[in-house]
Amino acid sequence: MDIDLKTIIKEQAQAVQIDLIGFAEAKDATEFLPMYQERIKNNHLADVGGVGELAKRLRVSDVMPEAKTIIAVGLSYHHPVAVRDQDLQSDKGIISVHVFQRDYHKIMQQKMQELVAKTDQITQQKYKYQIYCDTGVLDDRICAYRAGLGFFGKNNFIIHPEWGSYLFLGHILTDLSIEAYDVPMANRCGECTSCIEHCESGALYGEYKLNPKRCISNLTQKKVLREEEKKRIGRHIYGCDVCQQVCPFNQRAKVSRHACFEPKVQDVYVSCDEIIGLGEAGFDGKYKDTALYWRGYDVIKRNAKIVKENIYSEEKDHE
Repeated sequence: MDIDLKTIIKEQAQAVQIDLIGFAEAKDATEFLPMYQERIKNNHLADVGGVGELAKRLRVSDVMPEAKTIIAVGLSYHHPVAVRDQDLQSDKGIISVHVFQRDYHKIMQQKMQELVAKTDQITQQKYKYQIYCDTGVLDDRICAYRAGLGFFGKNNFIIHPEWGSYLFLGHILTDLSIEAYDVPMANRCGECTSCIEHCESGALYGEYKLNPKRCISNLTQKKVLREEEKKRIGRHIYGCDVCQQVCPFNQRAKVSRHACFEPKVQDVYVSCDEIIGLGEAGFDGKYKDTALYWRGYDVIKRNAKIVKENIYSEEKDHE
C-alpha cells in the first residue's frame, strides 16, 4: 500500500462521514505498561487479574498476529445542550449526553464496515480486517493516540484541537501495510488543570492521574455500590461529563454533523421518578436504540433511587 492509497482511504472515510482517521503501525504499545502498573500499585483498578491481564490491552500481536496497520477512526457527538433553570429542578438527575443518542456502537461499526468494503473495492484485493468499537481487547484511546487522532488530555480523554474530546472512537486491525504512518499529537493542555479542579469525586487526582475506582462514570455502571460510593455519584444517574464540559477545547469545539447523536435537554436532565416508574418494558421501549440500553434497566433504576436519596439528603442539609 502506497501513500496514494492512504489518501484514497482518507477520502473514502470522508465519504462515509467519518470525522477523524489516522494510521499507526500495528506494534505492541508497551510504552503504556507503566501506566497500568502504577494503577495496580495504587490499588486503583478492580478485578483486572494483574499486570499480565492488563498487558493484553497493549498487545496487537495477541489479537491479530498478521496485522500490519491500525486504522483509528473518530466520530464527533458534540451537540451543545442549552440548560434552563427548570432543567435543574430538585427532582432531576443527570445522564451523560452520549447515551441518549442512537447507539454509537452500531453506527461506528457500520461506518467502519463501509470503509473496509470501499478499500477492498478500490484495491481489488481482499485484505483481512478486524473491526472494534468498545468491543475489543485493545484500548481504543491508545489506538487513537498512536494514530494521531488527538493528544491525551489531563482528563485522560483523547482531545482533538478542533473536535475536542466528544469523540466516539474505534479501530480497525488489518494486514494491509503502509509506508507513512501518522505520528502521535503533541500535548496542548499547557498549564490548564480545569478538569482536575472540577472533578467531583477526586478521580482525577493529578495531571494525567486517574483513579477509575472513584470515577463517577464507572460507579454508575458498577453492579454493587458501597454506601460511600452511592453518595459519591451525587445527581448522576448514568455517566458523568464534568471533566469534558470544563475543557477549553470542548467549549470551542466544532458541532457534530451527525444529527443522530443530538440529545435533547429533557433526556439529559430527567426525573428520577420517571425512570423508576418506567418498568422493564417501558425502559426497553424508550431506550432500546440507545447506548443506555446496554447497561440495563436494573442498574439505571437503582441509580435513580440513589440519586433521589442523595437529593433528599442534600435538601435536608440546606434546611
